[in-house]
Amino acid sequence: MPQPLEFFLDHTYLGVSGLHWLIALAVVLGGTPLLILTRVLVTARLRRLAVRTHTDLDDLVVTLVAQTRGWFFALATTRIATLTLPLPDRWDDRAQTALIVGGMIQGGLWAATLIRYLVDRRFAQHVSPNQAQVTPIAQTMLRFVGLVLVWSVVLLAALSAFGVDITALVAGLGVGGIAVALAVQRVLGDILASISIVVDKPFEPGDFITVDGSSGTVRRIGIRSTVLASLGGEELVIANNDMLSNQIQNYTRMTERRVVFKLGVVYDTSQARLEALPAMIRAIVEAREKVRFGRAVLTGLGDSAIEYEVVYNVLDPSYDIYAEIHQQILFEMIRQMRAAGYDFAFPTRTLYVIPPEPPIDGTNGTHDTNEQINDQSSAA
Repeated sequence: MPQPLEFFLDHTYLGVSGLHWLIALAVVLGGTPLLILTRVLVTARLRRLAVRTHTDLDDLVVTLVAQTRGWFFALATTRIATLTLPLPDRWDDRAQTALIVGGMIQGGLWAATLIRYLVDRRFAQHVSPNQAQVTPIAQTMLRFVGLVLVWSVVLLAALSAFGVDITALVAGLGVGGIAVALAVQRVLGDILASISIVVDKPFEPGDFITVDGSSGTVRRIGIRSTVLASLGGEELVIANNDMLSNQIQNYTRMTERRVVFKLGVVYDTSQARLEALPAMIRAIVEAREKVRFGRAVLTGLGDSAIEYEVVYNVLDPSYDIYAEIHQQILFEMIRQMRAAGYDFAFPTRTLYVIPPEPPIDGTNGTHDTNEQINDQSSAA
């Protein structure tokens, strides 16, 4: 046996013989490559299986396995080797701490991979091609926030594993986070609202919407605001948080238009004509294409008209088509009702004048009153 090796085996280091150290080194040098080779083989096998499936969850598993680092395997085998050695408690604790910190860092890598998967793949499923301009910004922001949270937890956990009291640090970070959140509350609200708009898709670029009395076509959805092209030609810039705080009417997604209007005829209309009017209106409406008749009923007795309510649906969301159909229906109703002798009601007021009754004795009431006044003055 060579002299240096014999010298090494005959001596102890940290209370452990050189032979035990040599065995532990063999475990590390043999176990680490074996685990790395296992990872490579498993990754290749899983990748071949993932190609045959349509889901992307197996792709995530492949990525997580591939993200397992070689140094983590080295730490794991080193800890296994140290368990076979009668090391002092101080060094055994250090080996345990090294494995814990390494495991936290490896867990952070896995968590970061999971966040990228959720943001890049799942988030992309909720985004239409028309929203491509906001997608990279929103994805980058979500990834950044997720990674900051993950690595902050890893850092705090690592400091705690090293024996650092993180209570004051966590409290300070909490107060600082609250202060920052309050300072940029409005901006953060708009940014989060933009993410909600992209994910929930209450509207998309090109949709015609009405928000809080403002109408226009969505031109761009930004990270902080949404730009509408109004009917007047100007641009309306509305904060995303304000967009979601109000009721949004999206006319582009209409499948049909419901039309409701009232019709009034005069009170002199005969009973027969009043009862025949709903059938006449129904025939007029049903004669049109792209129309579904709803109802035509007498709904009330107004101040100056007998009122009917007419309801029908235009089976096309286009406003121009609706306007043309509605105009033709009104033209036809006016023509047929005039031909049938109906009179359209309009606000009127009838004033009845009743002449005063003559005095009973046939004299002028004013003259008699004057005479009574003169008689009372003489008596005085």
